[in-house]
Amino acid sequence: MKIKYQFANESIEIEVSDDWGNILIDLGRQEYNVNQKETRRHVSLNGMDYEGDIFADEIDIEELILKEEMSEVLRAAIRKLKPQQQELIYALYLSERPMSQAEYGKQIGIEETSVQQNARRAKARLREIINNLKKFL
Repeated sequence: MKIKYQFANESIEIEVSDDWGNILIDLGRQEYNVNQKETRRHVSLNGMDYEGDIFADEIDIEELILKEEMSEVLRAAIRKLKPQQQELIYALYLSERPMSQAEYGKQIGIEETSVQQNARRAKARLREIINNLKKFL
């Protein structure tokens, strides 16, 4: 088996046994894979936006603060709902795996139409609470 080594100005072919050839080919593949893993983890700074002495920041701090404040207002409003309404809102909209109205109805043993009505009432009450809270903000 011939193994070919490529250099900048020339290439060299070396005759080796099949066993050594397979080992060298395998080592070449492993080296290539390691190099791919290493280069994949790095990001070129040239590809980033640059603003003077610091890199551009895509995060809008004001927007993050507003979202956090709105989340806190929503949580406070939900806490003012009746326990059944709180449970309904969390199950349908805020849980890690939100349920459908049909699933929620089956779980607590009521019809889907009742779940729809309860959800409508809970959302209306939530809007009312939030509007009242806005008056104080």
